[in-house]
Amino acid sequence: MLVFFLLAGVPYTSAAQQQSKRVREAVGRCEVTRHITLEEAEQKALQDAKTEALRKAGVPEKLWTVTGLISQDDGSEFSQVLSRMTTLQVDGFINIRSVKYSEEMVDGRRYAVAVIDADVRRGGEIDPTFVLDVADVKTLYGEEERLNFTTRIYGHDAWLHIFWFDDQGGSVIYPNQYEAKKLFHKETDYRFPLNDNMEYVMSKTDKSNRFETINLIVVATKRDIPFIDRSITFESVLKWVYSIPADERAAWREAIVIQ
Repeated sequence: MLVFFLLAGVPYTSAAQQQSKRVREAVGRCEVTRHITLEEAEQKALQDAKTEALRKAGVPEKLWTVTGLISQDDGSEFSQVLSRMTTLQVDGFINIRSVKYSEEMVDGRRYAVAVIDADVRRGGEIDPTFVLDVADVKTLYGEEERLNFTTRIYGHDAWLHIFWFDDQGGSVIYPNQYEAKKLFHKETDYRFPLNDNMEYVMSKTDKSNRFETINLIVVATKRDIPFIDRSITFESVLKWVYSIPADERAAWREAIVIQ
C-alpha cells in the first residue's frame, strides 16, 4: 500500500456515455465435450454472447471487448486493456449487467448457454498528439522507501488522476486532501508529490509477504472530468476511462514490486 505522510461534484456525462446502447438477451453457446468441461464451455459461451451483443449494437466485426467483470487480481488484463486503449482505436466496450447460464440438448449434444444484458459503447479515434509520459518510477522498491516520479504531458494541457491498486483494493493517490486538483500545462515537468511537505511511503499490506505487487495508473484528460465512483476497482476505473471520448484521454500504467 501507499502511506501518505504530511511533513510539516457534479456527475459528468460525456458524448461517449450518451452513445451507450443497452443490448438485452444476447445469446452465446458452446458444446460440452470430453475435452471441454461445463465450466470451460460456459466461459466460451460468454465470449460468444459478448460478440453477439457487439453485433446487435452495430459495432464493426473487428472487435475489442472488455467484460466489465475484471477482477481485482486480473492486473494483466487491465494492463492489456490500457495498452490497447492508449495506442489503438477501441472498437467496442461492453459492460455486462447480468449473465444467466443454462444448458440445452440439441440433436443429442449438450451445450452451455450464456445470455447477457449489457451496455455497449462504441469506441473512437485517439489523439496521437496527446501523450502522457511518467518518468523515474522504479519497478522494485524497499519497505518504507519513498515514491517520487515526474509527469509530462504532450499536445494539450490536461488534468490528472492517479490510482493505486494493491492486495487490499484501490485508492486515489491524486488529487487528495493535501494536493488539490489543478491544470497541468503541456511540455512541463511536474514532480510528485506536488506538496513539498508530503511523502508517498511504500509499505506492504501484509508484512509477512516477501513481495507485494501493486499497479500504479495515471490518467490524463483534456477536460476536468472527476472520478466520482466510491468503489475504486479495476472495473470502476475502466468504466470511468471509457466514458471519456478517446481523443480526450491518455493513460499510463506500471506494475511495482515492494520487497
